[in-house]
Amino acid sequence: MRILITGGCGFVGSQLALHLTERGHRVVAMDNLVRRGSEANIERLQKQGVEFVHGDVRNAEDFANLPAGIEFVCDASAQPSVVTGYANPVFDITNNALGVIRVLEYVRERRCPLLFCSTNRVYSADRINALPRREGATRLEWDAAAWQKLPPAERPRGFEPAHGISEEFSVDGGQHSIYGLSKLMADAACQEYAQAYDLPIVVNRFGVISGSGQFGKTDQGWFVWWAMAHWFGLPLKYIGWSGKQVRDILFIEDVCRLVDLQMDRISRFRGEVFNAGGGAANSLSLLEATQLFTKATGRSLTITHEESPRKADLALYSTDNRKVERVLGWKPQVSLGEGLDRVLDWIRKNEAELRARYVSAG
Repeated sequence: MRILITGGCGFVGSQLALHLTERGHRVVAMDNLVRRGSEANIERLQKQGVEFVHGDVRNAEDFANLPAGIEFVCDASAQPSVVTGYANPVFDITNNALGVIRVLEYVRERRCPLLFCSTNRVYSADRINALPRREGATRLEWDAAAWQKLPPAERPRGFEPAHGISEEFSVDGGQHSIYGLSKLMADAACQEYAQAYDLPIVVNRFGVISGSGQFGKTDQGWFVWWAMAHWFGLPLKYIGWSGKQVRDILFIEDVCRLVDLQMDRISRFRGEVFNAGGGAANSLSLLEATQLFTKATGRSLTITHEESPRKADLALYSTDNRKVERVLGWKPQVSLGEGLDRVLDWIRKNEAELRARYVSAG
């Protein structure tokens, strides 16, 4: 099958391109290379037989210049940082939302199936942060006892303390972030196009995605950034909640497994939405991540604290994967320990290159 991956030089896009090429597909990776570092993936992709096209999802002309015969599209194009979106909201909205309209028009005209990479940031931080929680020694936790005391009418649909946030949780409310807003617009557009034009489309609302080959930064890819900081002795900071805020981590190998399953069954779906994340078993706080990486590297850091959380930040999030497990038989297989070992092994093998990127460049 000939597959187009938009955002094909980003972390998720490039890893998917390599994975699908290994499975025998012919892959075209389209990317505008705006995100610094994405250009470094071009040579690696081309060596494995991936065709690179320099193009921007915002430009209809760039889609017109794509090679003929595209049979399937994976959209992984986005400005992925929650933090930087506030500085240039128009860029986030045009790239992450209006750009997806171009993708949707492309698949509508060709009747191509589409897998869209959405995000858990389509859910309101205001609503999630209002859910009952308690503070433990190293992390914030859902407060099941307080939840049970709420009248049933006051319990938001789509949340259970034992499982986390499901697809039925409301996307209403404020504090999505500009990034989250742009992805929510695209998410809704994919669902609408699927119904309006009878298109096979799947929307994946991913949690934090991580893994070997990701160039983590302070504003995006925090798990790998935490690894880099411990390996190279770089400064870290807890911003809000004393470092006890929690995320679940989904490793890229499990993303690729999910895409395989969805590609095989895409004809069944018309805008189906799946939450897909690490789940409670793969969740950890910043404090716990510090403990893990300190033990794994033997290097401890002095970490500064900033009391106020970032705008639209989440105190606690874990993904309810029950729907995707029920429908597709998928659940994460790479544990935190396995993922951590793979990331550190990748850093070890590429230490000189990464040192130049993270230390020499400041």
